[in-house]
Amino acid sequence: MAIILANKIKKPSDGITSELPEDWDFPSFYYAGYGMFSAGLSVGLTNIASGVSVGIAGSSCAIADAQDSSLFVKILIVEIFASALGIFGIIVGIIESNAANFPIASMSQE
Repeated sequence: MAIILANKIKKPSDGITSELPEDWDFPSFYYAGYGMFSAGLSVGLTNIASGVSVGIAGSSCAIADAQDSSLFVKILIVEIFASALGIFGIIVGIIESNAANFPIASMSQE
C-alpha cells in the first residue's frame, strides 16, 4: 500500500501552487482525517482483540477436545464467536470511514 501511495506523490510542476483556497471547509477536512484515523484504529484494535481471543479460545478448546471429543461442535461455536470480533470491527471501520469527505484535488491550478 505504501508503494502505491508513494507512486502517486509527485513534485509540483509549473503552474501549480501549494496554497489552498480560502473557501475550503477546513474543520470538515480535519473531521474527515480524524474519522479515517479512528476507523483504522478501531479496525486494528478489534483485529488484535480477535486474534488474542481466537488464540486463547483455540488453545483451551484444543485441550477440551482432547479430553472429550463430544465437545467439538460447542468448541467450534466458541471459535466462531471469537473470530466474529474482527468482522464487527471491519464493519464499524467501514461505517466510520463513510463519514469522511476529502477534497477532490489538494492543489489548485492557475
